[in-house]
Amino acid sequence: MDKDADLAVIGRALRFLVRTGIVDYNGHASRRTADGFVLNSADSNRAQVTAADLSYLGLDGTLLAGPRPPNEAPLHAAIYAARADVNAVVHGHPNHLTLLSSARHPLAPVIPQGALVWDMPVYPFAHSISTQERGRAVAVQRGRGRGTILQGHGIVTVGADLTEACALAHYAEQTALRQVQAAPLGGAASLTPDEVAEYRATLDSRALFAKCEAFHLTPERD
Repeated sequence: MDKDADLAVIGRALRFLVRTGIVDYNGHASRRTADGFVLNSADSNRAQVTAADLSYLGLDGTLLAGPRPPNEAPLHAAIYAARADVNAVVHGHPNHLTLLSSARHPLAPVIPQGALVWDMPVYPFAHSISTQERGRAVAVQRGRGRGTILQGHGIVTVGADLTEACALAHYAEQTALRQVQAAPLGGAASLTPDEVAEYRATLDSRALFAKCEAFHLTPERD
C-alpha cells in the first residue's frame, strides 16, 4: 500500500472530474491495487481528497483498510473482478448525460470525441449500484466496452488508467451537451459511419487523453 502514490492519482482524477462536472459531492474514482482497489471514501470531499479519505477494498468488496467506502463500491469491485484489463474506474452523475438518458434519448456521435463513447450500453435503471448483484449486472452488460450509461443516474467508465477513464467520461458529457443544446434547433446531426471509424482510429490515444486532463487541471483555470 502506497498512500502517497494512490492519493496523487486519485486526487488528480477527482479534481479533473469535479472541474468537468462529472463529479460533485458524490461520485468516485478508483484504481486497481495488488490486493484489490482503492477509491475515495463515502464522506470524502471530492474536491479536496486527503490520504485519510482513501478506502482500500478487496475484489470481493471487503474493506481492507481506511474509512467507510461509498455505497456503490460494489460497482467497482464487480468491474475489477470481471475485467483483468481494467485498471481504473470512474463513476459520476454528469448533468447533460443524465438528462439525456432520463428522457430516453440515446447518446449519438455528434462530435469527434463522441465516436469513442456513443455506443456504450445503457443500464435501464436509475437505482444505486449498491449491491454485488447490481454491480455484476452492470459489469456483465458492459462486456469488453469502455463504459455504461446508467439511465437517469449517471455514467461509469473504465480504462487502462484514470487519465483514460476520466477523459472518456468527459467526452460522453461533451457529446450529451451538444445534443441537449441542439435539441431546440432540430437536433444535432450525427457523424457518418466513415467519420466515426476515422475518429475512433485517430482519437483513441493516451496522449490526447492526457492533453484533455492537463487542460482542465491548468492552475490558471481556478
